[in-house]
Amino acid sequence: MTANVSSTVTRPLQQQHKQSTLRIALISLLVVLSGYYIWVLYKAVTPNVSLAYKAYYIKNKTLYWQPTQPNLELTIPSTLNVTDNIPNLSRMGWHFDTNNKTRELAQQGGFYFTLAAMPTTDIEIKFTVAKTSLPIKPLTFTFNHHQGILQAQGNSLVAQLPPQQFLPTALQLQTFILTTPTPLQVTSISLASMHTDTLPLPYNTNPLNQKIGNIK
Repeated sequence: MTANVSSTVTRPLQQQHKQSTLRIALISLLVVLSGYYIWVLYKAVTPNVSLAYKAYYIKNKTLYWQPTQPNLELTIPSTLNVTDNIPNLSRMGWHFDTNNKTRELAQQGGFYFTLAAMPTTDIEIKFTVAKTSLPIKPLTFTFNHHQGILQAQGNSLVAQLPPQQFLPTALQLQTFILTTPTPLQVTSISLASMHTDTLPLPYNTNPLNQKIGNIK
């Protein structure tokens, strides 16, 4: 009789112990899985990839991906032949004109780039366009958070970019976006240092809410 009672008491205790062990194991598994998924989510939000990769694949900002230019870095002076598939061009606005073998810019678009160091002098930016029978008119642009006007000079559109308009951190993405009411046939974009002031640059320092903006 005593043995039966002892056996009856032991079984529930063993079952409770098994249930507690199973509960602890399930909780531990949930904690591990939750931690893993949080880590995966963090890696997805902050991937360890190059600036160019992020601009093209994640932010959908640039038109082309070029693994040999991970930082979209330019030197001063630089000339970009926009008929090539350069990774600096914005995805918005650019189309290749097969008839004229030029890159056509419609409505709003531009390019992205980084510099190894902040300029110490004004930088001249020049958009060279294909020859046209119509006169070239000045166009508005935004450079980072500043606004200005590209002035017509022959078959080019030119402006000065003061050093203070550049983002100060090395290899920080600089954004240049221009707006054109009619399609513009562009052949090249160039950046060069200026040692004298030759062109006025109207601009204001109010931040602008642009569709194409900086990649943080």
